[in-house]
Amino acid sequence: MKRLAMVTIGHAPRDDIVPELLSLADLSPDDLECGQFGALDDSSHAELTQHHPGERERLLYTRLNDGSHIILGAGFVAERLERLLARLDDDGFDLIVLISTGLFRMQRLRTPFVHGQVVVDAWIAALVMGQCELGLVYPLLQQHRPLGFGTLIQNARAVGATGDAADLAQAAAHLATAQLILLHSVGYTEAMAQQVATITGKPVVSARRIIAGAMRMHLLGGRKAETRGADDNLVDRLNAAERLTGRERDVLAALLEGHANKEIGRRLGISHRTVEIHRARILAKLGAASPAELMRRLLMTA
Repeated sequence: MKRLAMVTIGHAPRDDIVPELLSLADLSPDDLECGQFGALDDSSHAELTQHHPGERERLLYTRLNDGSHIILGAGFVAERLERLLARLDDDGFDLIVLISTGLFRMQRLRTPFVHGQVVVDAWIAALVMGQCELGLVYPLLQQHRPLGFGTLIQNARAVGATGDAADLAQAAAHLATAQLILLHSVGYTEAMAQQVATITGKPVVSARRIIAGAMRMHLLGGRKAETRGADDNLVDRLNAAERLTGRERDVLAALLEGHANKEIGRRLGISHRTVEIHRARILAKLGAASPAELMRRLLMTA
């Protein structure tokens, strides 16, 4: 049985997030020992309100165990998080998952580690390069930062929202010209993503779905292709099954989850240059200019 540590920047447990992440990752709670841990578990709401963000400090927005939300400075949270991750790194977990975006400091762990912000950035880099206008929805507009992915710097738009239905509808109205919309917080559910997609008529992806894809890649990456039901479903929804070889199906499933060529190569035991060859053949067979186009097709079939 795999041991999984789900880590939040606020208080644990986050039963409003973790069950959906496991479902999106095609992971059964019965097959896992899943622990939940919060960077702020040893601090009460009253204690946390004494920590005010610096004037120029990045802000983080998280939920506490009393149901309230709090805005904290990234430096304070990162310090608490590093201590927690160091402890978990010695506890024999098969995978540690940071179920949060907004923290950019990368921790070095011996345990395999899914860093929420890093995998979201990797998804953007792999799938939204080129002339694609990306719409971003955040809990707080102040959380937006310029994205360093070529033309995306000019094309990315940010809209602040607080997660309730009215604010999401307002945010969606501001993103009418976006080609692809990302709900840039694990606080946004798949139901919210569907709501924004219905309003805008555009493909919408949530940070939860991206993180879940990375979890699945780590925990199920060694299974044979014929047993990967979730991955097969991604490929089948593009009507690509009969046109691709088994290896091409594996590469395509990983591309659709936003993994870079080198990561795919490591997971599949092939060189990144071989991945590039498979990638070019896949795009040619499916008549697509880029993985971003395939992702837009996939999201439009959801």
